[in-house]
Amino acid sequence: MAKKWRWISLILLVFAGANYSDVLAQDDGNGIILDYENPKEYVFGGLKIEGTTAMDPNVLSIITGLDYMKKIRIPGDEVTRAVENIWRQGIFSDVELHINGIKGDTVFLLARVVERPRLSKYSIKGLNKTETKNVRDEISLKRDMILTENLIKETYTEITKYFYGKGFFNADVRMIREKDTAYFNSEILRIHIKKGKRVKVFDYEISGNENLDDSKIRRLIKPKRTYHKINLFASSKLVESDFDDEKKKISDKYHAMGFRDAYLLYDSIVPVSANRVKIKLGISEGKKYYFRNIEWVGNTKYTSGFLDTVLNISRGDIFDQSKLDTRLYMNPNGFDVSSLYMDDGYLFFSLNPIEVRVDNDSIDLEIRIYEGKQATINKVSVIGNDKTSDKVILRTLRTKPGEKFSRTDIQRSLRELAALNYFDPEQLDVNPIPNPSDGTVDIEYKVVEKPSDQVEASGGFGGGFGFVGSVGLVLNNFSAKKLFEPGGWSPVPSGDGQRLTVRAQSNGIGYQAYNFSFAEPWLGGKKPNQLTISIYHSIQTNFRQKDDPSRATFKTTGASIGLGKLLDKPDDYFVWSNSINYQRYNLDKWTAFGAGAIGFTEGFSNSLSWNSSLTRNSTSAPVYPKNGSTFSLSLQFTPPYSAIQSLLGNERDYAGMSAQEKFKWIEYHKWKFNANWYTELAPKLVLAPSWQTGIIGLYSKELGYSPFEQFLVGGSGFGSWAFFGTEIIPLKGYQEGLISDPSGRREDADPIFNKFSVELRYPLSLNPSATVYGYTYFEAGNTWDRLRDFNPFELQRAAGFGVRMFLPMFGLLGFDYGWGFDKATPEKGHFLFSIGQQF
Repeated sequence: MAKKWRWISLILLVFAGANYSDVLAQDDGNGIILDYENPKEYVFGGLKIEGTTAMDPNVLSIITGLDYMKKIRIPGDEVTRAVENIWRQGIFSDVELHINGIKGDTVFLLARVVERPRLSKYSIKGLNKTETKNVRDEISLKRDMILTENLIKETYTEITKYFYGKGFFNADVRMIREKDTAYFNSEILRIHIKKGKRVKVFDYEISGNENLDDSKIRRLIKPKRTYHKINLFASSKLVESDFDDEKKKISDKYHAMGFRDAYLLYDSIVPVSANRVKIKLGISEGKKYYFRNIEWVGNTKYTSGFLDTVLNISRGDIFDQSKLDTRLYMNPNGFDVSSLYMDDGYLFFSLNPIEVRVDNDSIDLEIRIYEGKQATINKVSVIGNDKTSDKVILRTLRTKPGEKFSRTDIQRSLRELAALNYFDPEQLDVNPIPNPSDGTVDIEYKVVEKPSDQVEASGGFGGGFGFVGSVGLVLNNFSAKKLFEPGGWSPVPSGDGQRLTVRAQSNGIGYQAYNFSFAEPWLGGKKPNQLTISIYHSIQTNFRQKDDPSRATFKTTGASIGLGKLLDKPDDYFVWSNSINYQRYNLDKWTAFGAGAIGFTEGFSNSLSWNSSLTRNSTSAPVYPKNGSTFSLSLQFTPPYSAIQSLLGNERDYAGMSAQEKFKWIEYHKWKFNANWYTELAPKLVLAPSWQTGIIGLYSKELGYSPFEQFLVGGSGFGSWAFFGTEIIPLKGYQEGLISDPSGRREDADPIFNKFSVELRYPLSLNPSATVYGYTYFEAGNTWDRLRDFNPFELQRAAGFGVRMFLPMFGLLGFDYGWGFDKATPEKGHFLFSIGQQF
């Protein structure tokens, strides 16, 4: 019996996947009957849509695929496809298609849809702030998205995939949907995460390795296994993204051994317990290859024999592609073929090593060279410097217009820009723009300015002297000529590379110091001749008020002017500096340390000296150098007043003179040497050994040493304010000056010192706005009062650890804890905190 439908209330209830045979007919008695088994053909007159706010009804009508005034069958495939097309949009939870009316042979349809709820907001529970932010960055949820089951599953997959990549294989993720009563048809998604414990590697199972032992392969990669673990500090936690990079080390090692066809057949992670996995590695080693014949083609500038010497690969050497590439293109430790050409102007030079024959285990190479013409630098420019003047940057560069192109000069220019400390060294870049038509090249340097000036409000603790406060202004990129220019202050005159320092220090009535200095690195503007001027004054007391009759004071007033010159030989890392210095010491009832010990308690003492120094600085960066070195040899001397008096026939009886008479004008000659090396042992891990030594000589043994200008070893160096006229040599782990004077009174300075130290550093952040690195150190030093007593192995040892931070506004902050191992210290641990001090 046929199913019959009447027109007024005829409803086609069509759901996703429903067939018309499942639709029930209703008869309202209006007399219009449709025979379901005999579909009737109509002309489609239009579609009315109700219930949608997410999509334009006109657009949805087009999506149905029903064409206006075209014939359709009801019931029929056209109506079924229309409903499927609506459903396929994924934004509706219910779709109904009704006959809205029939006029003649024209049918009008009505679609009623129910939209899925939208996401009003979502929350993440169970993680800390950083992890929550990272998860938010990983997932694709956005407000007002349609909440479909696919979206929920996709979000779940994104979260579990993120934690799986971080080594949390058993992360539990639950998502709860809640109706949001504040918004129409909206829901809140609550995401609850328990990441669990990070999975650790229990063991490695390695197969296929015949020429490389399991132990050597395990040493190559991280994480380390927990089974029979040797290094207790090595991590066994598995982070899949990091492990993908580690696996490449295996093939790299094989390739360096000559197995150039070696590759990883498979790697799989097999659980052995809830938080332990075993990693299975399968290796295909292949055959071991050797270099045989190497021929050069296209070289006219250099002979093949000379290029063979630079390449330094001989017949029978193990074939190592990385070694070949390093010798041809970029050798960090010496010459390579490309630098040989490109340092001589051959910018358009290229080479291509071709394997012309592979015979059993031997490989013949033909290295094809295109030399091209030598390129001359046409124009040098700089971009990104919104503060520093172009002239300051251009005068620093080693690439000059009219000179031959040189890759080494470009590398050196980038180093010099980093050494200015005005720019972010991580973002320095260079863009050579060749002009093959005329054989020239334009060079464009890209810089990013970083804060370099410091407004100080700092201080530090050291050696039991309490807290010393410091306020000051350090302008490292100052411009004197902009002082009186309209608009030159922004907020201070800057951009010309000059350095201006104004500083005041105090710990109350016991100590005040004032310092002013100015440095012009390019005096005259044509050559790197640095002019330095400084003036300083300090007052140290016995903590008595001015009106106290027992008040004792030690006043120091001084000034210096110096000139430094960049040398060309032995190389252009050397600087020769000379300065003339004057200091005046004024003592009133002063009985502390060396001066009081020899009876110098009242009066004046003057020091007029000349200082000459030769320094060499090839470090890669000023704050955290990874390679390079610094050396400094200096001689500071006064006129030989005693010898001059003898030459004039004025023999003096120093034994019968008071200390004030003997040291009215101090005489000495002081020699110092300082060396620091920096070596990158592993990426960012830096070993920094150093050596310091100094000796003070006499012009007259009868006169002897003055109470000023000697050495005290021990402490942080920050408390050097307590011994004006005496140079503090830091040795952390001991109190200030305690090594030179074990009595603890710090009265006995010495004319000879020697110190060794080594630091192991690793950066926590190299961001120019906050450079932070941790370090451990070992150092040893001592002082001697006579040269014949000098023993380089008689040293007081100390070790410790610490953290240093460089903040552009405050300078270098240090947190240290050190232990002194030898008898010069009464305690075994010593903490130091300092701000604004250079180490």
